[in-house]
Amino acid sequence: MRAAGDFRANPLSIPQTMPPGRTAEKQVYCPRKQLPFTGLISMSMRLFLLSLALVALGITSPVKGEDFTLPLAGVDQLDVRVWTGDNRGPLFVWILNQYGERPGSERQAERLAAAGATVWQVDLLDSLLLRRDSRTVRSLDGEAVAALLEAAVDSRLGPVVAVGCDRMAAPLLRGLRLWQDRTDDVNAIAGAVLFYPNLYRGTPVAGEDPQLLGIAGATGLPIAVMQPELGVHRQRVNELQDALRGGGSATYTWLIPGMRDYYLQYTEHPDTETFEAFGGPLPPDVRQAQEGTTAQLMAMVRLLAAAPRTARAAALDAAVDASMDTPFGLVERPRTEAPSFDQVDARGERHTLDGSLGRVTLVNFWATWCPPCVHEIPSMNRLAGDYAEDEFAIVSINFKEDADHILAFMDEVQVDFPVLMDLDGSIAAEWSVFAFPSSFLLDREGRIRYSVNTAIEWDTDEIRRVIDRLREEPGERGQGHRPAVRK
Repeated sequence: MRAAGDFRANPLSIPQTMPPGRTAEKQVYCPRKQLPFTGLISMSMRLFLLSLALVALGITSPVKGEDFTLPLAGVDQLDVRVWTGDNRGPLFVWILNQYGERPGSERQAERLAAAGATVWQVDLLDSLLLRRDSRTVRSLDGEAVAALLEAAVDSRLGPVVAVGCDRMAAPLLRGLRLWQDRTDDVNAIAGAVLFYPNLYRGTPVAGEDPQLLGIAGATGLPIAVMQPELGVHRQRVNELQDALRGGGSATYTWLIPGMRDYYLQYTEHPDTETFEAFGGPLPPDVRQAQEGTTAQLMAMVRLLAAAPRTARAAALDAAVDASMDTPFGLVERPRTEAPSFDQVDARGERHTLDGSLGRVTLVNFWATWCPPCVHEIPSMNRLAGDYAEDEFAIVSINFKEDADHILAFMDEVQVDFPVLMDLDGSIAAEWSVFAFPSSFLLDREGRIRYSVNTAIEWDTDEIRRVIDRLREEPGERGQGHRPAVRK
């Protein structure tokens, strides 16, 4: 029997927003097709279109509000951008992504204002003059967010909902926790909405499991997780839910069908280099998901405001909440059997791990939307060309992209090795892949000997020496690889 609010069996079902006994229909991902949204999602679209109709009739008039500066302790301050509807809706305190990409978030603020909400958006790193890197984000103590939330409560707008995405979920939750410990009314803030949250201490050595930051288990206010179906951390969402609930948070998860991380930031004209891959005309399914997010957020306000909460947050272990130092580059690993695979590549040929026995093999996990992944392909091509096929091979495994998309990419970018398709992410999960690219160097026995958790230049003397050393080791099982066979 499931406890109230436990959505694990059907992460699209949202109690309190549907009649008893009904659940939302789960969608099946259809690559490159417009996805029909059903249940609550189709209702989201209808509500959004209704809000636009009301705007057209003059019933609600969304405007760009008056921006303001919020002084903090010392000389620091936060620059707050404001969008207002009718001042009778909720107040969304929106912490921008760590890359500073604005167009997608601003477009969402306009939609929320059209639906009657007020939106405050803050770029923490820009306001605090901090570097845009992962370690800086994971190290933010939450004081600035707590001050912003206090100002939101004092504004008497609301209900107040904090919103953040990716790594910004960590400082957001820390700020929420500080505010909770200092307030006399924990109901003054409805809770938080986290889009594709990354609440991990850092990127682990490729093949090792990541560790959650301590704050994931020390927040007592309600939390909604908006998890894209094709997101990098989709397979770990249950672990995150367990941690949040273990800290006293009523936690709800919405699975966004057919979407990838940062789907909200897709825009025709990105304003940062990081998001160039998200530029261009919006695919219909992405546009539909973006527009449906407005009604989803408005529905989440009611859900979070009605959810139970603890009077005080759970204890926070500062040591576990600290960023983790991880070695990057080529790292030697204990000799372990590599997980097996039996998969078809984008051209229809089947490949198995056993087929590579007898030669050193580089197994590379990647995706076309990952710029570092694409950057290292030429050096991998050159490395493959340095060895005979029966001595060394590269097998790449693409993350959740279909054959048509991969082949179109290969028409533009030369790839001299097979690209296997991990359509559901199960192979990446079995290999404990956390970040992209991640690579594993296997000996002739099919054992993992080295791993890499970032993009590198592969055709270097250092890498060749490692490969040559593995080639010279005596083999027991592998007497020669078996060629791929066509499906």
